[in-house]
Amino acid sequence: MKTEFATFSGGCFWGVEKFLQEIPGVIDAVSGYAGGHTMAPKYTDVCGGRTGHAEVVDVEFDPNNITLKELVETFVKTYRDTNPKNLTSTSQYRSIILYRTEVQKETMEKVLFEYGQTNGKKITTQVKPLETFNKAE
Repeated sequence: MKTEFATFSGGCFWGVEKFLQEIPGVIDAVSGYAGGHTMAPKYTDVCGGRTGHAEVVDVEFDPNNITLKELVETFVKTYRDTNPKNLTSTSQYRSIILYRTEVQKETMEKVLFEYGQTNGKKITTQVKPLETFNKAE
């Protein structure tokens, strides 16, 4: 079985992790930090706002059971953000999804755009490349 990965943040990672683990097709969901500028961040550093990292959940999923599009749609229905300030936020709790490939980026951006069009509000969840994922201690 070939699996894929995607990384999400919508607040405190424990709640997001539990939510994502319960989605059929998700194999594993691991809490950690990503999206910032500090190497090997620790929880106290991330909470202190000194790292730029968000509390994220790295998701391994089976694309034969759930597509990336479906996974992002499910996430956005619960953790979407419409506050324009989120687009430039460096808060550990910001709404952000991180991609590994250009295909993932295109899929994520399309889902956010279409969801916003359907619901009449621009979705301001950040879409950024995943540079590193640091598992939470």
